[in-house]
Amino acid sequence: MRYGGALVCVAVGVLIARILPPIFDPTVLLLMAVVVAAWFSGLVPALLASVVATLAFDYYFTPPLYTLRPDLVHLPRLAVFIMFATLFATTSAARRRAEQSLREARDQLEIRVRERTADLTRANEALEDLAGRLIHAQEEERSRIGRELHDHISQTLGILTIKIDQLRGEAAIPDDLAGSLDNLREDTVAVADDVHRLSHRLHSSTLDYLGLVPALQKLIDEFSGRHGIAIDFTHESVPQTLSSDVSLCLFRVTEESLTNMAKHSRATAGRVHLRGNDDGLSLTIQDSGAGFDPADLDTRAGLGFVSMRERLRVVHGTLRVESARDRGTSIEATIPASAATPPNPNDLNDSNDF
Repeated sequence: MRYGGALVCVAVGVLIARILPPIFDPTVLLLMAVVVAAWFSGLVPALLASVVATLAFDYYFTPPLYTLRPDLVHLPRLAVFIMFATLFATTSAARRRAEQSLREARDQLEIRVRERTADLTRANEALEDLAGRLIHAQEEERSRIGRELHDHISQTLGILTIKIDQLRGEAAIPDDLAGSLDNLREDTVAVADDVHRLSHRLHSSTLDYLGLVPALQKLIDEFSGRHGIAIDFTHESVPQTLSSDVSLCLFRVTEESLTNMAKHSRATAGRVHLRGNDDGLSLTIQDSGAGFDPADLDTRAGLGFVSMRERLRVVHGTLRVESARDRGTSIEATIPASAATPPNPNDLNDSNDF
């Protein structure tokens, strides 16, 4: 097919040159035929085409016509044609080989890019799965420790308080010892309160039973009372039912952001805004404190920001941080609607049907 195509190219060039001799120079047409043959057929068919084109040029267009014995005066012209035909054939064929090699290299590169992209996608999925498992294990451990503190340590401290009260009620207790028992009881109650707050921070029962908005309100109230920072909490269009993973994620992001605010911002006031829309959920935590250079997050991000990003990655959310020195900080966490909506129990039941 390649050899036949090369000969067809020469035949078409000869035909056009013979039909339209005043318009097209036969030399140009035959050289173009050789170039086309070289481009589509390769080097050897192009060399054959150049030989056939030379013979056709001699036979049809070099006096005496219709013979392969040209006059001596036309030999230089024929030699020049042979030289250019051979040059065009080899050059076009070489360029064709180069472009073919380039296409093959590009195809190989695209294949490798697709393979690396697939590997990267699988690695990211594995990383997300691992991060999700680690976060789940962390929350399970926090819940276990919180329940242990609430069910065992708090009860033990409560029993200790009762025993101190019983001992304090003894009539034979000296006054100085009674005062010491009163102080001991106050310290025990303070420790019990601290244990209760710690248990709540480890695992919020309000989040489990009342939902995200009441849990955030309680968290913010406790934070404001503990640190003396006034936090304005607003919310709008928040769905009544949310995925438990999403609720826990936004609760922890708020908790970590408020902790950073208390540790680093030197702010006296802040704002937390939770908003729902057709695209999903958006949580914004702002303060007017000292701020920082956001570029530092790329090199010196603390565990708090890393934890927030990993939590949001598990629920397919994003984290955006805006800050400037002496101009405060704004942290925005967004979660798509597809992740925020809890799974339909009917869909789960359907998926278990055989």
